[in-house]
Parts: sequence; structure tokens; C-alpha cells
Amino acid sequence: MQQNKWILQDIDKDQIFSLQHQLNLPEVVLKVLVSRGYEKFDTIQNFIFPKKEDLLNPFLLEDIHKAVTRIKKAIESKEKILIYADRDVDGITSLSVLYNTIFTLGGDVVWYIPSDEGYGLSCTVLDKYKTEGVNLIITVDCGISAVTEIDYANDLGIEVIVTDHHEPPQDGLPKAYCIVDPKISSCIYPFKELAGCGVSFKVSQALMQTYGKYFNKEIAVLAVDKEEIFLITVVNDIVVKEESNLEKVDLNKYSKIITNNEEYFEKKEFTQYEVMEIDKNENIKETAYDLLKQYRKKIYETDGRMLEFFENNVDLVALGTIADIVPLINENRTLVQCGLSVLKKNYSKRLGLFYIFEEFLKNKNISAKSISWNVAPVLNAAGRMGKASVAANLLLADDKYNAGNFFVELKKLNVERKELQNENIKQFNILLKQQCDLENDNILVVSASNLSHGVTGIVASQMVKMYGKPVILFIEDTQKNEATGACRSIDGFDMVSALDKTKDLLIKFGGHNQAAGLTIEINKLDEFRKRIKQIAKDSISNEMVTKKINVDCELKITEVNRKTYNDLLLLEPFGASNTAPIFLLKNVSFEEVAVIGQTQEHLRLKICKDGINVPAVFWGAAKYVDEFGYKDKFDILFNMDLNRENVQLIILDVKIV
Repeated sequence: MQQNKWILQDIDKDQIFSLQHQLNLPEVVLKVLVSRGYEKFDTIQNFIFPKKEDLLNPFLLEDIHKAVTRIKKAIESKEKILIYADRDVDGITSLSVLYNTIFTLGGDVVWYIPSDEGYGLSCTVLDKYKTEGVNLIITVDCGISAVTEIDYANDLGIEVIVTDHHEPPQDGLPKAYCIVDPKISSCIYPFKELAGCGVSFKVSQALMQTYGKYFNKEIAVLAVDKEEIFLITVVNDIVVKEESNLEKVDLNKYSKIITNNEEYFEKKEFTQYEVMEIDKNENIKETAYDLLKQYRKKIYETDGRMLEFFENNVDLVALGTIADIVPLINENRTLVQCGLSVLKKNYSKRLGLFYIFEEFLKNKNISAKSISWNVAPVLNAAGRMGKASVAANLLLADDKYNAGNFFVELKKLNVERKELQNENIKQFNILLKQQCDLENDNILVVSASNLSHGVTGIVASQMVKMYGKPVILFIEDTQKNEATGACRSIDGFDMVSALDKTKDLLIKFGGHNQAAGLTIEINKLDEFRKRIKQIAKDSISNEMVTKKINVDCELKITEVNRKTYNDLLLLEPFGASNTAPIFLLKNVSFEEVAVIGQTQEHLRLKICKDGINVPAVFWGAAKYVDEFGYKDKFDILFNMDLNRENVQLIILDVKIV
């Protein structure tokens, strides 16, 4: 078996005891959180119990004020607006959120998702929509790298608002009307890991707020006691001024005044300050900011228009965020948790999702895992087969008959996607052995022809898992003299940065540090392969290609039970940067080892220790069956799962003791 590196964190028992006393949370939950760096009362409290009122203010995003002001102007003047989306689940949910918002506000809005044109904006498509009267385009989940295409749009007289979450190009941003992307270096937005649908949601939220009573108006937050005054001036929920030790303030200029007598005043003449005794142990500035926090919470609880917006869109944001495998921490965790709550309450209100959930989830619980495994691949199938519009129409459908027709078409595309995926895996594996030196190449670059696009990224991901190295897969189009590639990487190797060093060879590229896409002329493939291999050789160490498994904590076999499993549900939703907990169990033996599965690739067995037996499965481990003799002792790493109503272990790795 491959020897992976297990990293087990040291956990202070006294610290766990102290936290358990403060928080009244299960010990196993606290051990997992502490092992992952959550060590303080507040950070743990916020992680376990995220609140929507703690979501960040959308107006902290650079250029968002400019963006929503322009969109509002277009809505009110009945300009035709085009939303231009990427074709994956993140793209279609980004599209759905923004389209629904603009349409609800009365905008003349249409949308487009590329099919044969490849990723991002296309000059041909720009020409088409210019002739149809479009003068404003909003990109969702794409556009940050479209320098040439946005220059072309400018020449056509089309203004482009970019909303994206991908890494900006290192040699300069496109000359768009404005750009909303938290990853822009000058953007002060505190959380950088929103999915594209998260950015689209923030833009839509800010757009809704432009129709509110206090948009662009000054609000005073006033903390007063008998000796001291502290005033915060807020515009669009952003603090623009702080003032203290004031003898007199003209409060009549403010549209709203919030004071520490817990009343909210509007259009009231102030001749003297309302006063009350403040605890002298409390800083008056802290009092003012606490008032602002209370006000924000009250707005979240009482503003029916914004509550309706949130409830009508957060389920889509959860879907896209899970599918795009962005870190499920901070805002993403809150959005996903809120969105899953909405879906659990009533997923049937969104007709397209109703059909998908009924067919592919059946009696399974709605969770980040079930959406990632059972729902997202089906929705992604449309884009992978060049017909993302089917999935978008399904999510946007407000008629049961139309939703049913789109769902039937989506199911067919999903079957075709599976067939294509199996064929491409087979062919790329054959070519990989011919074109790559598996022992010496630090990056695997494979080029194929006569294969269909759509699933290249999936195949690349599987190869990364299989070989533990970054992978770039190309499919050549000899008629265009172009090859289109999908890249997947390993921790520590920034794929976008590596591609940037070869940009003189590329037609275009873009993406994240772990997943990217690119297009290149076929006659430049050999030079690209040579240079990217050298970059990988200089950048990737043996340590980087050794698979590391972070272990949350050790368990006793007596702790492997339904109670522990239920306690761990407090940590959901699980996903990127908040994976299902990994536990260590020492000195166990294996019994009743059996090969299972249609392809006979997996093992079912029992884990035994101290007279206790626990059922387990070990996916893809049938090849090791002869190594698991009944008399040997093993240390195992595992997740805990349910098989019907019984706890079982999902074995991740094994070492012979």
C-alpha cells in the first residue's frame, strides 16, 4: 500500500475541559474544532451557530456601489440587460439569482451561457447581442480574465459589469465599466472565498437595497450617558465617521437616529439628547457599536422585503457554493447552512429542484454531501454536454410542465455524460502511459484528439487522486488548430501562476490555483509541455507529492456509536476546508473481509477490538485484500457514516502495526 503521511494534532485536555464548561458542547466536537484551529469561545460559537445577521455588508465589495447604481439605472430606463454566465452549477445559480432579482424589479433582462465557444466571453456572441440592442452586460462567475473581449465590447459601445470570484490576471484587469471580485488585491472585503453565486447574491442584495428607504442616506448611531457622547455615522451600513466628546451635534440632518434608549427615531426634532446611565465599566464606543449590531439584527428580522429576497435566493447560493467546492467556512458556511435549511423546509417551491431531488435524492437527507454527490453532477451534466441552458431553464422554470420537460432532457444528458466520462477516462489513461514519464514527471500533461469535451475536468481530478501529481488534459481540434485543456492541481502548486509563466504560448487561460482551463494552438503544445514540466520540476518537491492526511483526533472503539455520530452533525455542512472529521483507531483487526461492488473494486469488513465489532467499507481497496490477514493488527483512519440506521466506518487509510 502507498505510504501516506498522517498528521495528528496534539490536543490539550485541559483546554477541551475548559471549553466544554463554557460552551456545553460534546467533547468530540470540541476536539475536532480545536484540531482545526478553532480554539476560542467566540470563534467556536460563531462556527457552530452562524447567524445571517453576521453576513458581511455587500457594499464592502469594491465597485459594487457603481455596479448596482448602473444596473438600477438600466432597469428604470428599460435598457436591455444581458447576463453572461459560466456553464457549471456555480454559473447557472449565479445567473438564476441575478436574473430573478432584476426581473422582479421590472428589468428587461435576458441571459446567455456559452456552449461551443468555450469558457468566458465571446466576441461573436457580443456581436449578436449588440444587434439585438444590448448595451449593458453583466458577467457572473466569469469575466475577470476577458481583457480582449471586454476591449471589443467597449469598441461596440457595450458597457460590461464583471462579477466574478476567480483569480485576476497578473498583468492587469480588463477595462470593464466596473469589476466586483473579492480576489482583486485592492478590494477590502474581508472574506475572499465566495463562490460566483455568492458574489452574484451580494450584487443582487445590494441592488435590492438601492430601492430601500435609506440607500445613500446618513444614519446616526448615538450612544449617550450623562457625561459622554459617541456618534457613529453610517451610510449603506458602512461606518463613514466616528465622533466623541461632542458638546452639540446637529442630529436633524440624519435620516434616521439610533440611540441607546433602544428607540429608533425618524424625522424627529432633537433639542437635547436622550440620556441614560451606562455601565461605567463599558466603553461608550463599544456601546455605540453594540447598538449598530443590534440595529442590523433588527433589520434582518423585520425587513420583510429583504427577508423575502434572502429566502428566495439563499437555496440557490447553497447549491452553487457546494458544487463549486469553495471553502465551507465563514460566510460560505452561513450561506450554505441557511440555504440547506430553506431546502429542507420546502424544496418543492423550486420546480426544477423538486424533480431532481425526487429522482436523485429520494429518501436521502438533504445535506452538503448529498447535494455534492447526487444533485450537482446531474446539473453539471448539461454544461459538460454543451447544453447548460437546459439546467438554467430548469432552475428558472415557474411552470411545472416546462420544468418536467427540461428535467427529462437533463436526465438524458446525464446518461450521455456518464458514458462520455467512462470513455474519456479509458482513453486518457492509455495516452498518459504513452506521453508521460510517471516516475520523473512532476506534472502530467496529456493531449488527445477525437474525444468530446465536457468531462475533461472530472477526468483530470480523478488522475490527480490516482497519481498524486498535477494534471493537464488537452483535447485537440485540428480544424481550429486549437487544443482546449483542463487543469487540476495539488496543494502547494498554484496552477494559475504556473500558466501565467507560459502565457506567451496561450490563447487564453483562467481559473483558481487548484483548477483552471486554457486554450492553446496545437503547434505550440510541445513547447508548452516542455516549459510547464520545468516549472513543475522547479516548484514541486517530494514532500508536496506525498499525500498528507490531517487527522482530527484519536477515538476509542467504544466511542464509535450513534451518539458520537449525532454529535458530529453539529459540524455540518461538510465540504472543502470543513471536511468530515477524520479519526484514528489503533490496534484493530479485520474480520469477514469481502470484495464487493459491480466492478469488484471495494471491500466490506468488520473492525474488531476488545470484543467490539463495527462494520466498515474501504472503497477501491479490493487490490489489498491479500494484505489484510486476520491475525495482523492495523491502525486505521476513517470517517463515520450511517448505513441505514447503523453506524459504519468509511476507511480512508490503513497501516500495519
